[in-house]
Amino acid sequence: MSDNPEEKFQVKLPNKAKMRNLVQFKGMSDDEFEEYWTKLAVGAVPVQEFEARIETKMKELENDYDFSEMKINDKVLLRNLCQALIQLEDYEQISYRLRTEGVNAGNIMMLRNVGELMSNLRNDISRIQDDLKITRKIRKSDKEASVINTIETLKEKARKFYEQKMMYIFCPKCNMLLGTIWTLYPNEERNKITLVCKRKLDNDTECGEKITVSTKEMLKLKGTNNPEVLPDVFK
Repeated sequence: MSDNPEEKFQVKLPNKAKMRNLVQFKGMSDDEFEEYWTKLAVGAVPVQEFEARIETKMKELENDYDFSEMKINDKVLLRNLCQALIQLEDYEQISYRLRTEGVNAGNIMMLRNVGELMSNLRNDISRIQDDLKITRKIRKSDKEASVINTIETLKEKARKFYEQKMMYIFCPKCNMLLGTIWTLYPNEERNKITLVCKRKLDNDTECGEKITVSTKEMLKLKGTNNPEVLPDVFK
């Protein structure tokens, strides 16, 4: 066996023309075959076992995250993340086997090297997760923001519902809002309410206007006794 390290990585290529005529390559275009041939020449043809592990890891991540709207650069990062996770798993197994054999002068350097590789991989994994925005911290922040948005939306809907369903009673003399009411039977003619306006006027006197309103009449006027002073937002 040759001691030249470069020879260990040299790929012995088959006859290109014969290979092109094989059944498994019949469906390829010339460009696709050339790309495959180039990868074969440099030893970069995907290893099925490794590709299967990447696909499995990808499916595991898809159970927790939504990757449906990913762009091509994000997909590259996702593949890198899967590879890093697989490598970390492999190094964890190596580290475990070395420790179970007992730490000694023969393997302590290897343990140290494996430990450094694992540390670097964890940093890479964390960085890729940040780039893809799938870290636990970011997911928790997004979830909290979503809850806050939902609460604010419900509050806004409740406010609008309140404004649309309530009846507004104004003083016919000074246009002061005297009260808002909601009744279960607004069409009942006997449902009436009497209010007295106690607004302080500029001359230090009270308005003193007394008003009796009918819920049925206010219903006809879009929920108020005085639609002219009712703000448009309440109409």
